Amino acid sequence: MADFWKEKSYLTEKVGYSIFSFKYFAVLAVMAIIIAAAIIFFKTRNDKQKLILIRVVSLVPLGMEIMKFIVLASQNMYVPKYYPLGFCSLVAYVFPVYAFAKNEKVRNTARCIICMSMFPAGIVTLIFPNWIGNYRIFAYMALHSDIWHMLMIIFPIWTWLKDREKMRMPEMILGAVIMIALVPFVVFLNKAWDVNYWFLATPSENHPLAAVYNSIGPIGYFAGCVLLAFVVGWTFGILQNAIFRKYEKSRNDKSTGQ
Repeated sequence: MADFWKEKSYLTEKVGYSIFSFKYFAVLAVMAIIIAAAIIFFKTRNDKQKLILIRVVSLVPLGMEIMKFIVLASQNMYVPKYYPLGFCSLVAYVFPVYAFAKNEKVRNTARCIICMSMFPAGIVTLIFPNWIGNYRIFAYMALHSDIWHMLMIIFPIWTWLKDREKMRMPEMILGAVIMIALVPFVVFLNKAWDVNYWFLATPSENHPLAAVYNSIGPIGYFAGCVLLAFVVGWTFGILQNAIFRKYEKSRNDKSTGQ
């Protein structure tokens, strides 16, 4: 436990575990159980309780960022790569917008970003985690990453159960435009601070597109990342709407006795 709080630079060696190892699958299984339990628990709440849960949990990433700042700053390690500007860090901003926005269009656009971008990113990151080689299972930085990315899966599903309506095309398009518009800003920051936000410069450890980077270089990799994020986002959005329509049809058939 002496190393619990330490950032990887202060560890004498890599103390974690490898992808697709027994520990990897064990941790993944535990997280799957936690995610399922959170979804079942939310589903059994009434509308008022669901709204309260959404609002409380929407602020958890912000609290986690403050905690991370304290932990890393105490080690003189709060450097630009840890600033809350990564792709997955966006949940610290879009979750509260969805939870507290009064304007319906703003709220629905935030939901589209959550369900089309954050949701698939959470799934992919838990399958291909880039922190597991550096930290033990119960190290602070590992737990922070595990919890963060579980929330990226739980929260979108909670929005389905709360809103009970499919995403609308205008907000889906607006959400996609916002994400695309952020790319040049992220590229600028990567060059200015010599960082790798959104992993647009180089793939991280265990990144599924590492082979693309190694075979066709950084420009092809960058184009592949942007294109894949766009395709996956829209695929997830369309599939979620299709699943919701099927669910609603089944529920309506049951209510009418068909």
